Amino acid sequence: MQKPFTHILPLLLSLLILGSSAAIYAQTAFIRGTVKSASGQEPLPFVNIGIKKKGIGTASDVEGNFKLRLEDTFRQDTLTFSAIGFQDLSVPIRDMAANNTHQFLLTEKAQVLQEVLVLGKAPKIRKLGVRYKMPFLFGSAETKSTDDVSELAQLINIHGKSAELLSTTVYLKSTKADSATFRVNFYRQQDGKLAQRLVEKSIIQRLPLDKGWVTVDLQPYGILVDDDFYIGFEYLPDSRQTEKFLFFYGAVLGGHIFARNVSLGEWRSTAGGQLSAYVTVRQ
Repeated sequence: MQKPFTHILPLLLSLLILGSSAAIYAQTAFIRGTVKSASGQEPLPFVNIGIKKKGIGTASDVEGNFKLRLEDTFRQDTLTFSAIGFQDLSVPIRDMAANNTHQFLLTEKAQVLQEVLVLGKAPKIRKLGVRYKMPFLFGSAETKSTDDVSELAQLINIHGKSAELLSTTVYLKSTKADSATFRVNFYRQQDGKLAQRLVEKSIIQRLPLDKGWVTVDLQPYGILVDDDFYIGFEYLPDSRQTEKFLFFYGAVLGGHIFARNVSLGEWRSTAGGQLSAYVTVRQ
């Protein structure tokens, strides 16, 4: 008997975005360490760690620890640590002694008060983005190891009106696990591409993968926007996951899907489909 989801349009097969098998190199080394805040010396979970533009990366675990396997040829590169609410830290790999444990301290960013959003006399509740999915049309995401980090993003057009973000909804489904940890990210839009982070607030939740449509409440974070933006759904590694992990994103035809398959990796755009994801706003 055929398994579900075996008939997938060739176009959306390109959406297999998570995890690629680690190559075996003649000379490799492991960089191990713990990421902490510089002020309180508190471990920082789910920090993005990687070599930019090289497709090499991982994320710290819930206790701030990480391990990254590097080929010897990367010794002349720089390892970058990026966390919401903290200044990026870049460290030359040649300065790190292989196979030793290191501690990396991130400095908090200065808190900037968000501008007060003045809405019209009669603000309305609207849903912006892709609010449906097409039957038997989806993108699949797969991990080969527990260190894989991946992210999909959807452009949200606010139609020239300032907006207060109330919630976001995305279609997620899995036959392998009943839940997984995701981070919701927001990025500025520049020339049709994802630019720098827009919201310096860490929104991490464990989301069910057996219901299809999943909603994340954004009201506690007080997010106000005044321009089009990208919303990203970042799968975070789970040390408890020991087998190949597979889940599906709902999709529709038309437009573009934006994805990256490694921590701090380059975003790529695939034409022909859009992620089934939207935001509920007050504007």
